[in-house]
Amino acid sequence: MLRPFFALASPELSVEAITTIYGNGPVETSTQNTLRILKAADRLEIPVYQGAGKPLLRDHIPGWASQVHGNDALGDTDFPFSGSPHQVCGQHAALEIIDRVMNSAGEITVLALGRLTNLALAMSLELGMAGSVAEIIVMGGAVAVPGNSSPLASANLYEDPESASILYNSGAPLVQVGLDVCSQVEINSSQLLQIEQAGTPTTGLLAAATPFLQTYYRNHGMLREMDGVRYNDLVAAAYAFDPILFQAKAYPVTIETHSELSRGQTVVDRRAINQDSGNASEDESTTVRVCLEVDAARLSSLFTQRICGYGS
Repeated sequence: MLRPFFALASPELSVEAITTIYGNGPVETSTQNTLRILKAADRLEIPVYQGAGKPLLRDHIPGWASQVHGNDALGDTDFPFSGSPHQVCGQHAALEIIDRVMNSAGEITVLALGRLTNLALAMSLELGMAGSVAEIIVMGGAVAVPGNSSPLASANLYEDPESASILYNSGAPLVQVGLDVCSQVEINSSQLLQIEQAGTPTTGLLAAATPFLQTYYRNHGMLREMDGVRYNDLVAAAYAFDPILFQAKAYPVTIETHSELSRGQTVVDRRAINQDSGNASEDESTTVRVCLEVDAARLSSLFTQRICGYGS
C-alpha cells in the first residue's frame, strides 16, 4: 500500500525503477496503483516494470488481501488517475532487475516490499545476481511475534514460500525487516492529522487510503492507539537509508515450504550465535540480518515530517 512514498520523500535514496507484483491485488492493479502513486508524487519519469501475476508454484489466493487493502488494493479510494499506460515498460520485472544489478554490480539495493516471486525468477535466470546485488531488504518474516497471514508467517512469505526459499538460499546479502519491527511502528492520530492537513497530492492520496487499513487493524486489535495506523512498508524503506534506527542480528534463516500449517515461516536458528561447532551453521552465505528492534518514535516522526514536506 502506497509503498514508494517514503522512499521518494527521502533524499538519501535514488529510486531508479519500480517493479510490480501480485499481492494486495492482481498485478495489473498493482501496476496501475504504482502509476497513481507516482502521479501524486510528480515522479512519473521513474520507469515501472510489471512482474509476476501469481506465485512460483502455487495458485494465487484470489481476493485474499482485499479485507486489508480494499478491492482496489488502495483502500477502496477509487482515486482518479490521469497518467498514461505507456509509462509501463515492456520488459518483465525479473529481467529488468537482472539488467540493472548486473550492469551496476555492487551498487544496487533492492527494496523488496511485496511477494518475492520476481526476485526468485531473477535469481534463477542469472546465477550471478546473488554476488552482484549490494543488498536486498525484505519486508517480511516474523521471529518473536505472530504472523499476520497465519500464526507463524507474514503475508509476503506465506503466499509464495518457494520464492522466498530461493531468495533466502541464494547467498545474496539479505536484511529481514519483518513484523518484529513493523508491528512496533505506529503513526498516531496527531501525526495522521498533520498528514491530512498538509494538503499536497501525496498526503491527499495517503489520507484517502488510510481509513480502510486503519479499520482492519482496529478490528483485529493490532493498534496501541485506536485512532492510529500502521504502514509496514515505511519501516523497510527506513532501513535502506538509516539502518542505525534498527537493532539487528545475523542468523541462519530457513523458509518453511512443506507444511501447510507453517508454510512461509521464517525459521531462525538462534543456536548459531556465538557457537563454534555443533548444529549451528557457520556459512556466512546462509545468514540473514534480522531486525528485532527499532526506534519507533523517531521513525514515525521522521515519516510524518518527510511526507508532509514532500511536494509542498
